This record gives sequence, structure tokens and C-alpha cells, in this order.
Amino acid sequence: MGAVLRVGLAGLGSVSRTILGSVDTIENVKLTAVADIRQEPLDAAREKYGVETFDSVEAMCESPNVDAVWVCTPNLFHAEHTIIAAERGKHVICEKPMAVTLEQAQAMVDIVEQNGVRYVQGHSKIFDPPIRRMREVVSSGELGRLVQLNTWEYKPWISGQPRLGSEVDSSMGGGVLYRQGPHQTDIVRGIGGGMVKSVRAVTGRWNPSFPLAEGDYTAFLEFEDGVAATMVFNGYGYFDITEMTWGIGEGGQRRNVDIPAVAERYDSSVEADVKYDFAGIRAERERAERVSGRRNQPFFGLTIASCERGDIRQSPDGLYIYDENGRREITFDNRGQGRGELTELRDAIREERPTFPDARWGMASLEVILGILQSSNERREVTMSLQTPVPY
Repeated sequence: MGAVLRVGLAGLGSVSRTILGSVDTIENVKLTAVADIRQEPLDAAREKYGVETFDSVEAMCESPNVDAVWVCTPNLFHAEHTIIAAERGKHVICEKPMAVTLEQAQAMVDIVEQNGVRYVQGHSKIFDPPIRRMREVVSSGELGRLVQLNTWEYKPWISGQPRLGSEVDSSMGGGVLYRQGPHQTDIVRGIGGGMVKSVRAVTGRWNPSFPLAEGDYTAFLEFEDGVAATMVFNGYGYFDITEMTWGIGEGGQRRNVDIPAVAERYDSSVEADVKYDFAGIRAERERAERVSGRRNQPFFGLTIASCERGDIRQSPDGLYIYDENGRREITFDNRGQGRGELTELRDAIREERPTFPDARWGMASLEVILGILQSSNERREVTMSLQTPVPY
């Protein structure tokens, strides 16, 4: 890498829309290429961003103008495209989940380490400022030992917006467990230190229109040090948890909770043109629903960390800490929100240090996700063996 980290984006779906506009706002990072199998979004990206365009990830990874690849292709292709990039000496940011199977994840870890490239687990809530600050408060010991973690998310994921067939088929890495579970897993692992000992869980497929994917789960995690954690996710959308978080959701924007979170319910998967047209419609609707244009700290549901001498939860602008003296607030800056992966990769390359969260972290979180599925299917506790610790 020279003075500037040149990034190629693999896949121009809905996730990439949030990335495209932010890459060039980061110092010494530049978007130079995109790849997709559809010509229309390639043409649009070339016209708007002046980037090279490719009809395959392989071709983009041969470009001398790309130092790192952000893999935003469907979950089933994360392993294949990460391996292609790493074999050609490209650093990698890969969207969650890391892969669909542990065999795929291990192959990704191996190829990254063999080729000496850096890997950042993308779209991880570890990059959200409140989660990092919760970890700092917990690890400082000011409230005593961490004893309990609870995180809940209720949102209209499964039928509140159009979904591709692959998004609602667990065999292809779809459903709320694969698609949203990594967020909650990284939240509790990030705050709790990373080392999950075992998982016991129950998952559900209650919507008859989407019988191939999980729409909810309840999981109990025990950490190696005895900390207990629960993760609850309901993606059916009858209740939206932003009613309990000041109307603030994942992006930090405050919405009017008196307006229903679901404008229309879908009873089947859709084709790509319907989904990607909806992405623009949704953005307009979200702008109309906002109480103000001000961005607060991002909320992925409600998370509470309980220590021996107090509790911690998010506030709109930071954290609330509850102890024997009552409640106090820690506020902090949320500028740079949504760009953590790129700054982490850039800085790790410059400083010649490991990244975090890295490929082994991504594999450990996937182990928890698959453990939830296995536990529910077999109705038993499942022990973990691939966990890695938080390095701070």
C-alpha cells in the first residue's frame, strides 16, 4: 500500500449503498473499483464515483489499482471471494457473517494468514462507540466484576421489507440468525471479553410464508469466566424496540415511533430489481419519519451490562451508568460512525499490527451462530472450542 489505501468493492447490493458514499470521506482511503454481475449498477457507479468497473471479483482482484477488497456479495460467496482476494495479495474486509460453515471460515483464516494479508470482520457492532465504551467501563473494574449481559432486538426484518430468496433461506446463509445474529454475538462477545464457553438456544420459523429461515431466536451464553448472557431477536416486526430506545435505531437516526415501523408486509421473496428499488424508497421514508436530522449514537436494540456494583446501558449520546450514587451519563463523539472497518484496516497496515476484529474473531462469532442452530435442533447445550479474546 502506498500513501492511500485503494479499495475495491465486491458486490453492489443494498449493503454497499451505505459504503459507497463514505469511503472517500476517510483520510488516505479511496474507492478505486467495483465489481458486480449486473451492468446497470456498474454503469451507475462508474458515472457517479469515477471508478473502474468489473463483471467479476476475480477480474477486480487482478487490478494493480486495488489494495483491499470489501466483500459485500451474498453470504454464500463470502469465503470464495475472500480467498480470491487474499490469494492475489489483497487485504480484505468481509461483511458478516464471515461464512456459512466453519469449514469455509477455517479456509478463510488459513489463506489470510498464509498470504500475510490483513482481514477485518466487517459490519461488526464492535465498531459502534457505545459498545467499545461499555467494554472499557467493564474492563476498568470501576463497577466490579461483570456478571450478566442482556441484549434484545425486535424489528421488522423477516417480512417488513422485500427479501431475496437467498436472504430467507438458512441453507444459503439467510434468516435472522445468519443475517442479524452476528451483530448481537459481537455485542456480547465484545463487552464480555470474547470467550464463550457454551450456548443453549431455541430458534423459530413461525411465518409460514418464509419456512426456510429463522425469524427469531432466544440464546443463553455462558462465558469461560462465568458471565451469563442472553440474546433475544424477533424479526417479525409487530413490535419495534426503538420504542424503548428513544426512537433511535441502528443508524443513529431518531424516528417517530408513532408511525408504524412496517408500511407493508411481504409474503414471499422477491427478485433483485424489486429489492433494490425498495432500498431507495425506504431511505426516503426514513428521512420523512425522522424527528430531526441530528444523528445520535447507534442502537442495535437494547443492551444492558450488569456488574457487581452497577449497571450500564446506552443513552442517546453515550452511556448511562447506574450505581450506588444513582444514574450518571458519559457522553462521547459519534463522528466517524460507520467507517470503523476502513480506518482499522488503514491504521493496521500503516502500524504493521494485527487488525481487530480479525478473521479468527469472525470465525469464533460464526461458531456461536452455528452453536445456536445446533442447540435448538438438538435441544441441548453446545460447547465452543474456537473462541478468541478481546485484545483490550
